Amino acid sequence: MKRFLYSTYTKFIASVLFVVFVFGIATIVTDTVIEISKEDEYIYNFENEFLDSRSFQHLISAPGSVVLNAYYASANEEGEADITKVEKYIENALSDLYCNDRINYYIKWNDKTFSNCGAENAEEVPSTKIYSHEKITPDGKDFYEYSQKYGGFYLEELKQFDEAVEIEVYTAVKEEHINERNIMWTRQKDMVEEAFTGSVTLLLLAVIILIYLIAVCGKNKKGECKRSRIDHIWIEVSVAFGIGVCFLTGLIYVMLAEAVMYSGFSHSVAGTIACLLAVCASSVFLSVLLSITRNIKCKSIISSSIIAKLVVFVWHLLIELIRKMTKTIVRLKNTTVKLLSKKTSVILIGMLFVYTSLVGIFGMMTMETPFGLILGFLLFLAAAFVVGLRAMDIDEIKKGAHKIREGETAYKIPALKSDDMKLLAEDINSIGNGLEKSVSEKMKAERMKTELITNVSHDLKTPVTSIISYTELLSKIEKLPEEAKDYISVIAGKSERLKNLTEDLFDISKVQSGNDTVNLERLDIGLLVNQALGEYDNDIATSGLNFCVNVEKELFVKADGRKMSRVIGNLLSNALKYSMKNTRVFVLAMKNENEVFVEIKNISSYEMKFDPDEITDRFVRGDESRTQEGSGLGLAIAKSYTEACGGKFEIVTDGDLFKAIIKFKSV
Repeated sequence: MKRFLYSTYTKFIASVLFVVFVFGIATIVTDTVIEISKEDEYIYNFENEFLDSRSFQHLISAPGSVVLNAYYASANEEGEADITKVEKYIENALSDLYCNDRINYYIKWNDKTFSNCGAENAEEVPSTKIYSHEKITPDGKDFYEYSQKYGGFYLEELKQFDEAVEIEVYTAVKEEHINERNIMWTRQKDMVEEAFTGSVTLLLLAVIILIYLIAVCGKNKKGECKRSRIDHIWIEVSVAFGIGVCFLTGLIYVMLAEAVMYSGFSHSVAGTIACLLAVCASSVFLSVLLSITRNIKCKSIISSSIIAKLVVFVWHLLIELIRKMTKTIVRLKNTTVKLLSKKTSVILIGMLFVYTSLVGIFGMMTMETPFGLILGFLLFLAAAFVVGLRAMDIDEIKKGAHKIREGETAYKIPALKSDDMKLLAEDINSIGNGLEKSVSEKMKAERMKTELITNVSHDLKTPVTSIISYTELLSKIEKLPEEAKDYISVIAGKSERLKNLTEDLFDISKVQSGNDTVNLERLDIGLLVNQALGEYDNDIATSGLNFCVNVEKELFVKADGRKMSRVIGNLLSNALKYSMKNTRVFVLAMKNENEVFVEIKNISSYEMKFDPDEITDRFVRGDESRTQEGSGLGLAIAKSYTEACGGKFEIVTDGDLFKAIIKFKSV
């Protein structure tokens, strides 16, 4: 018997049987799926009774869903529904209801009645085994009755739109449709149960064969371990190949299913390919599993595994690393000893040693005479004096480093008494000199850049004004060719944009250089916001954006009215240019404790990849493609004017949400 079980021929026959059983399972499942795919619809979901089928749920809920959808479609932002629109929607939707030929329904909505079977009330609808009856009343005496445990459409949702709604919906599936579905459900149930029984039987046989193969593989009739040629392949390679084959098989199965359902691919060809794939995948799976089993039995799993060898390599590497760390600790110890030989360490440690020794000696002398106690006290005073001097040097260095860090780069640490501390102080002073020089050069470069922009923008005003004037004169000449008029129109538009850009450059250069005059006065910033919205009223009306405005009254701050009007105008213009169409723009002006803030937020029409701290710099634009109008100066001017008036300007982004915030102290 042992010879028969461990025989090569027996193992081969068992392997073939395993593949055959898997082939049988694939054939049964594939044939069942193909037969079911020929049906109009798959309705069997392992229910015990036909009347429990979920396939009727969408039919009995269809009329009620029409009413509910009518309310959703007619509701405004406040959740209030237009009854006229609701009625029209119900009439149109019921006339085109997809399942009119399969159900009979009666709907009483307020004083309106709808029915596709001529019923004047719910009792006149032809009753069947599949039905739903729902009734909603204002007094809360609602009524629900369903023939199935899955229920209907839950019409109580209508109360969120209309608390006074009164509606009754009775829906019954037609008897002939129920009979058709019963036949289809029974046929599909029989097919699935037959396929399940056959598949489970073959699966049990395949599992038995697999257990047998795992038990006898890797050993001969003498009980000796024996590996085959395939076992010398790396285990990870075999497993990866097996997983790849199984994944590819599943992918092809999905592609075949889609081809059969949507492309009219031949059912017989698809079934043949599916069965062949099952044979291929099962053969590879069996080979890989038995190869791993043989390596385990022959105790060669480590030598045949890349991961195992990698673990051994890492283990040896860790041991070597521990050795090197030990040597490093020894070197660190030696380095510490060397560091202790430095001047400061030697003085402090030497003083501590001498002080401790002398205190011990004087303490022993004190046992017979108070002279030792007096000497110990004097020694303590001397040590405290020396340590205090060095502590003062350290405090001076700390003070100098703190002042330089706070921006006082011109501060110099005074001369110290300790030579080593003096070198440290000189190094810190050198760092301060370097920082002062760097800051000075940066400020000089920034000032030169501002002056250059100011001068250039000022010099550009005259030629730009001339271009605009001559363009106006040219446009007034009669009998010009149409092509020339187009050119003049382009020149006029571009010159006007150049004029605005020049003025913006001049304004921002003045305020950033400190040459601009700021007239601070007590003003109502909420009034400025409303005035700016009025000025942009036409642009807002044609922008396709919904402006949600919440501006409180009497928001008094101390600022320059002309400049803050420009700031708010720039922010509104920015929102109009860069907001996504058909979205909302929120404009808020409120008081929070002792602070007044104005907040304008919108959804961007492009992906915002910029840094909020950099977007307020000159010529920086969030739209990197520069497909929209803009000079990159609007936010820079807004921030500069706000800060010049003593306020705070902040940009916040969150995904596609762009938020500009202005803050002032309330007065």
